[in-house]
Amino acid sequence: MTFRGSFERDVAEFAKKDSHFKNAVEDEDDDTIETILQERFFHKPEMYYSSDKLVRSYGVPAPTSAFVYNALGKKPLPTKDELISDTVDSIAAQFNLRYNEQKLISATVNLLADDEESLKKFLAGDMTIFTASQFTQLGGLPALISFKEREEVFEALRQSILVRQSVLGASLS
Repeated sequence: MTFRGSFERDVAEFAKKDSHFKNAVEDEDDDTIETILQERFFHKPEMYYSSDKLVRSYGVPAPTSAFVYNALGKKPLPTKDELISDTVDSIAAQFNLRYNEQKLISATVNLLADDEESLKKFLAGDMTIFTASQFTQLGGLPALISFKEREEVFEALRQSILVRQSVLGASLS
């Protein structure tokens, strides 16, 4: 059986046996789901499930709870494009970004989600990723320099679920 199939089977069995976990899933309490999985489910023999292995196996940098909801038939697993769109929309709303700033963040998020090397550079503060062609058409480095809230927005992006889960998936490469 594949890793994904085993996870889906095992998490369903775990939900049947653990009422606290089952209630957290029914209440969509993502924090409690994560805590219970870390304490009672992940890193146990046979499969040694973990967040990073789920991200890698499914190919989607989703939060752990999304894999659980999917395995239990509660919600479909979001696509990478949906996660990218949600991340961009969330950051744009949080910082009230202008259209051109939102386009710059969208290009950044897409690059980070698709390219592990660019993700590593971004996390290290290496801004050479903004010389790529998708940024040239958005104004390139001059547009980046004129982006006043750049540091705050980039920090929010570094802390986003998409980037944190992408880092988990990249760490297995």
